[in-house]
Amino acid sequence: MAGGTDSWPVVDLPDLLDVLDLTEAGPGQFRARNVVSTLPTTLGSQTLAQAVVAAERTVPHMAVQSLHGVFPRGGYADRDVDVHAEVVQSGRALATVQVSFSQDGREHARVLAMLSTEEPDFLSHGAQLPRDVPGPDDCTEFPCALLPWEVRTPGGADAFAAELAGPPTLDVWMRAPKAPETPTIGRALLAHGTEGFLGPVATRPYPQSEIARRGGRGTAAMLTQTVTYHRPFTIGDWLLLRCESTFAGGGRMYGQLQVYAHTGELVASVTAQGLMRGAG
Repeated sequence: MAGGTDSWPVVDLPDLLDVLDLTEAGPGQFRARNVVSTLPTTLGSQTLAQAVVAAERTVPHMAVQSLHGVFPRGGYADRDVDVHAEVVQSGRALATVQVSFSQDGREHARVLAMLSTEEPDFLSHGAQLPRDVPGPDDCTEFPCALLPWEVRTPGGADAFAAELAGPPTLDVWMRAPKAPETPTIGRALLAHGTEGFLGPVATRPYPQSEIARRGGRGTAAMLTQTVTYHRPFTIGDWLLLRCESTFAGGGRMYGQLQVYAHTGELVASVTAQGLMRGAG
C-alpha cells in the first residue's frame, strides 16, 4: 500500500492473525484467504507476512533471514489464494524458498525468501539508534488503520497533515502486545507493518496545494519490497521504524527503513520501491 494515510485500509488484528494461519493443501501447497479491509485488492503487506509463515513452515528448522517481494498485479481480496512454496535450495545453514501467490491460475505476487539457522558472531557491529530520537513516551498516538496495534510518532496525526510540508523522513514507534509472542508471527507482523509508510513519507515535502497544482494524486502502489532481519526482536516491545524516502521521480518512489529495538539495537532493514503517478 502506497500513498497518503487517508488511503490506508482498516485492518483488524484478529483477522490478520487468522489469515496467517495457512491451511496445508499438500507438500509445499497452502490455501489462504485475504484479510478483510476497505480495499477490493489484496494487500502487499499481508502477502509478505504470509510468505514468512509459508517459508518457515516449509523449512521449519530455519528462520527467514530476508525476503524480497514483487507485486506485478493486484489480487482479489474476496477470493481465496493458492500459496505455493518451492524449495530452491536447502543446506545445513541456509535455504531458499520461492513463495508464489495466485488466484484462478493467475499469479499476482512472488516472494523469494532466504532462511538460515542461528550462527555465532564472527564480526559484530551495527547502527545504533541516536540518543536524540524521542522515545515512545515522548511521542503522540498516531491512528494507523493499516497497523492494528499501538503506533506513536512525534506530532501524532499532524505528522501527515495534508496541508503541512516536512522532510521526507519520519520516526514511527510501534508495538503489538496483543499478538502471539512467537518469532514467526513477529517476523510476519513486522513485514506487514513496514509496508505502508513509503508513500506517505515520499509525499511529506509537498503540501496538498502543491499536489493539487501538479494535477492531484493518482495511482499509487507497492512494486517491490525487501526485508532483512538482523537480530531477534519481540513484536510486543517497542520498535522504532526510521523511515526515509531517498528518491522520487519518473513515476516511482524509493524508500528505506531501519528498525531498532527500544534498547537501540538495529534489528531489521527494509527497502522498497513503489509506483506513484499523478491523476492527470
